[in-house]
Amino acid sequence: MDFRLTERQRELIDGAARIAERDLLPLAADETPAGIQKLRRAMAEAGLLGLNMLEEYGGIGLPLLDTLLVIETLQARASIIGGLAHRTSTGAVGAIAELGTEAQKARYVKGVCSGDFGIGIGITEPEAGSAATSMTTRATIEGDMVVMEGKKQFVSFVDNNAYTLTYCRFGTSGKPSDIGAVIVPHDAPGFSHSKGGLNMADELLFELYFDRCSLPTEHILLDGNAFGRLISVYNAERLGSMARMLGSAEASFNLAVDYAKSRRQFGREIADFQGIQWMLSEMKVKLEAARLMVYRAASNAGHGLPNPTETSMAKVFTAQAAKEICDAAIQIFGANGYMKEFPLARRYAEVRGGSIYGGTIQIHKNMIAGAILGRSNSQWRRDKPKG
Repeated sequence: MDFRLTERQRELIDGAARIAERDLLPLAADETPAGIQKLRRAMAEAGLLGLNMLEEYGGIGLPLLDTLLVIETLQARASIIGGLAHRTSTGAVGAIAELGTEAQKARYVKGVCSGDFGIGIGITEPEAGSAATSMTTRATIEGDMVVMEGKKQFVSFVDNNAYTLTYCRFGTSGKPSDIGAVIVPHDAPGFSHSKGGLNMADELLFELYFDRCSLPTEHILLDGNAFGRLISVYNAERLGSMARMLGSAEASFNLAVDYAKSRRQFGREIADFQGIQWMLSEMKVKLEAARLMVYRAASNAGHGLPNPTETSMAKVFTAQAAKEICDAAIQIFGANGYMKEFPLARRYAEVRGGSIYGGTIQIHKNMIAGAILGRSNSQWRRDKPKG
């Protein structure tokens, strides 16, 4: 095994960092929809959208590992930049690129890669979080139209996207085999969304409402028997989220190192104190160990889909490591780290969500145990039908 990055990968990282610092950071401060659209366009022109999408659909054609390296690099500079790279590469658009028709790929993948619009994902419902197959949002085909009824929640970036890839039921059996997905435009008749609620990282999360939302059937990505395929593609999105956690953890670590060298107490740099040195050492070990797990899962995937168990193991370790690194950085900063005017509070809040979204770390531990034991390890009550 060769754990060294190639010259090409180092060029990608250095180039992404230069573009972000020179061209994108001045735009990143404007987080209004108009500002984000301007940033999206600038990233498209710089070749930083659709990183792992095929070139024939406007993407860059990078393997998954190289894609994550760029996302991590951009995230370390600014979360909004890393987020756009993630959402347009390993995000919901990946499901369309992998499972869509040629017409859908030509419209939606090309549109995302060119910066024309964004596509989010809607899975979670009030009674369908970790138990995602309990979802009740329903799609019914009526002639050449698909009609949707239901509700989604905790959907991010809705005000900055034009579409949401919505998981829903096409059948009535109540089994996972009913589940498919529809590409829902936000101006569709019968579609609406809430004003959004703020999470810890001051990001808006929205509820989506489908009140006989009617669309031509060409918006159907998959009309059932698709949950397994959708989740297989979703593992790439999980790794994209982990790359963002790595970027935020790296940024927090670097801030802590610089602060430890500049902050003086008792007449000396706090970096001289063994307690601080041990904290920095532990942070670095966790950061590099998390990287190795994420990079392995991505490297083994190549241009394909990552292994579910490798993804789950990387998710569990990285989510925990990122929290601990950011928390330690706050501790090194002391009272300043606790203040929102410094960047560490937001970085911690960002990575804290990584233990919840994309499947909680407890659910991923169940999946890892299932792989170890060679059993499904179902959490469903045995005396109650599955949703």
